[in-house]
Amino acid sequence: MDALIESQILALWEAGRDSHPIDRGLRALAVAMPGEAPRDIASRPVGWRTLALLRLRSATFGRRLAACADCPACGSAMAFDVDIAALLETLSAPPEDASARPVFDAHGAAWRLPSSHDQARAAHAADSGEALTLLLRACRLGVPDDALLPRGAALEEIEMRMEALDPAANIELSLRCADCAHEWLVALDADACLWDDISATALGLMLDVHRLARAYGWTETQVLALGPGRRAAYLDLADRETIS
Repeated sequence: MDALIESQILALWEAGRDSHPIDRGLRALAVAMPGEAPRDIASRPVGWRTLALLRLRSATFGRRLAACADCPACGSAMAFDVDIAALLETLSAPPEDASARPVFDAHGAAWRLPSSHDQARAAHAADSGEALTLLLRACRLGVPDDALLPRGAALEEIEMRMEALDPAANIELSLRCADCAHEWLVALDADACLWDDISATALGLMLDVHRLARAYGWTETQVLALGPGRRAAYLDLADRETIS
């Protein structure tokens, strides 16, 4: 997997501003994995996408992820860090090869793991009930679509078996409030984490382009061709010129 370069970050930000978070993540992976067909990337299990996004985030922006969360008990804002490399060592992903991915039997049907494509389709449903129906029908094999779907304890069993086979699909971090000592779990959204960094970096790059274009008349391509050190030096010179 290739780390994203500045021109790719800008292009992803422009293309993804009005996209769903899942689509943003899949688009970023397609850019970072040029040898893979986008359709194949989207067809892999959700946990595979999560781990791939975390690896891409670490390769492009570093292994340290700074985050914050509000304590549900007292409302205090708590800042914390996630070591992505250490987290990745604790998680496993289903096989990439579709023929090797797990399928299990439960309640009169065979079931496969949800893919990113399934999740993206369900995310555009009108409500959570419709989303769950779309996801279950996509993952159920060998049964007519109009057959009754599991509910209650049967549904809980299927969900637990899917989570056991693809633990990276739902990563939760354990937090403890420094003010009131309340402990709770918070979900790690890999799509949002990567997009936040892409967005912040893209806006910073555009500001650099804007300032240097005004100072020297350079194009965006010319500004991005400069290394970070030279660009910073030219920005400093431009600021000095403005002050004087």
